[in-house]
Amino acid sequence: MSYNLTFYDVKVIFRLLILISVNLVLAQKVVAQEDLKLLVGADFDTYFDNREYTGCSVGVSQTLFSTRFTPTLGVEWNKHNRLMFGMDMWSHCGDDTKTFAKVRPQVYYQFENDNVTAAAGLFPRAKLKGDYTGIIMSDSVRFYENRLQGFMGQYRGDRGFVELVLDWYGMYSYASREKFNILSAGRYYFDKKSRFYGGYAMQMGHYAGSKTISNCVVDNIIVLPHVGARFNAYFNFDLALNYVQTVQRDRANEEQFCTPGGVMLKAKIEKWGVYIDEQLFVGDNLQPYYSSYRDERFPFGYGGDLYAGERFFGTEGMVYSNTKIGYSNSFFSNTVSLNTYIALQYDGYKMGTKQVVSLSVKLLKDISSKKKR
Repeated sequence: MSYNLTFYDVKVIFRLLILISVNLVLAQKVVAQEDLKLLVGADFDTYFDNREYTGCSVGVSQTLFSTRFTPTLGVEWNKHNRLMFGMDMWSHCGDDTKTFAKVRPQVYYQFENDNVTAAAGLFPRAKLKGDYTGIIMSDSVRFYENRLQGFMGQYRGDRGFVELVLDWYGMYSYASREKFNILSAGRYYFDKKSRFYGGYAMQMGHYAGSKTISNCVVDNIIVLPHVGARFNAYFNFDLALNYVQTVQRDRANEEQFCTPGGVMLKAKIEKWGVYIDEQLFVGDNLQPYYSSYRDERFPFGYGGDLYAGERFFGTEGMVYSNTKIGYSNSFFSNTVSLNTYIALQYDGYKMGTKQVVSLSVKLLKDISSKKKR
């Protein structure tokens, strides 16, 4: 197997090495002070997603197979503050034409104590605790769009949590449209044993214009309140009922809002890492602007630029069932995580399937000035 290392790739790698080296020098100078630590780590993630959707009304048969390597470097001070730098380096399996298909930075400040986490900059999506479901974000989007760009605030208490995020993922320019999401989620447990709970997830999506496209603002608001119960009866059960309400409007082409909605039952049964996870949605097409003709500038609709959720929630069949049968577990002090499953997806017309394997490795080491070397 050979790789064609382009001049652009060499420049990217060279700049990466310079940035890491400069940060190392700066960090080594500050760790000599009290309460300061140098943090060094690396994350590795791989994602295989084989989709077989022939005959389904939505979805495209394809195989996604990619890996991401993220070396990180940072400084921690006063136990609660971190300034972190990392670089996502992507490779698509089977593509020998590029050393890296994509290189993207992670640069962020984080404050964290027992109850509060706050972050600003370009930080990992994995910091979120909320259950945003496949309606707001599909599994593949979580992998390929693994960064949040903006701000996050999160509070955790004895009975639950609440979080609020601004993700500004599209800059107003000649090349791109202005796009941002406001995300929020929360959960409250009604009893001390955390068996019964209520909560919500929401998205306020804003898809605006660019310097070459004007008067094309699209709103995509999703609200998902839920109630649920967790209990053990030899197997571990987690049951939840979600109400789904969206408010959407293509301001360039419509005067009125459209409000597709529905209900979704989620049920998970798990033992020894083996699980069956069912999502049953009954309701309207939640992605009305995905592929419908809007105007001459968008003859094929707005697609994934507007909707990050699972494509099957755009079915006209009034029902979507997603049954996952899989295995999920963590190993070696939770540094290695594996999740693999087969999904049976019914769109109201025909059954589709997909097979997913995801593997993650998370490593982080602090080098304290107080430690003996």
